[in-house]
Amino acid sequence: MRHNLTDEKLFQPINRNPKSVYNRVVDEIKKSIFEGKMSPGDRLPAERELAEMLGVSRTSVREALKMLAVEGLVSIRHGQGAFISEQDPDEYLKRFASHLPVNQDTVLDLFEVRKVLEPQTARWVAERGSQSAIQELASMVTTTREQLGRLRSGRLSLLAGHDSNFHYHLALATGNAVLVRLMHSMLDLLADSRSRSLAIPGRGERSVDEHYEIVQAILRRDAEAAAIAMLHHLEDVEKQVAAAWKA
Repeated sequence: MRHNLTDEKLFQPINRNPKSVYNRVVDEIKKSIFEGKMSPGDRLPAERELAEMLGVSRTSVREALKMLAVEGLVSIRHGQGAFISEQDPDEYLKRFASHLPVNQDTVLDLFEVRKVLEPQTARWVAERGSQSAIQELASMVTTTREQLGRLRSGRLSLLAGHDSNFHYHLALATGNAVLVRLMHSMLDLLADSRSRSLAIPGRGERSVDEHYEIVQAILRRDAEAAAIAMLHHLEDVEKQVAAAWKA
């Protein structure tokens, strides 16, 4: 049966409610800070520039900044602009982890997909990854472990950045362009699950140790061990995140 497009609306406008727009702007700014793209004390882009970047109106940006200011996550200085609040970096990121909107079902669905996709990713890198790409992964893990040994603050920012880079560069090392695009598409969802896991004391450091085990298997070109180590890592994170929700 053909639809008469003059009698009914086949599609509804996206973001009809302005509130949904500025809530999404808030979420984008929070994720950018949590991923280390901006740090405490940094000045946010001007309203007009931020609106252009996000493809929204200046009114939506203004309302989003007001919401962030109420939460104490940004400070608005008259005549100067909006700035990321200056606090202890680790405490600041813990607050972000608690403020980030995270859907429990979505995160658990994501782990279900990751447990299929990423062990195979590790297997492929061990089987066919270039030596230079593998050495880059190993260097990434070693550098993070060394930095963690020296840092007393700013550890969560380091761990968040490391986790994102490790999993993305692992996909790159496969040489599979489709897999890289899939991983890139999952980055926002990964930020959601990362916010939950890094809020668990010691979880970030444990993940780096597990990344080390994955890389050691890859360096040996032991594809089976690399896949098993990755699956163990993902199951371990998922278990702790699920337990944290029940607490």
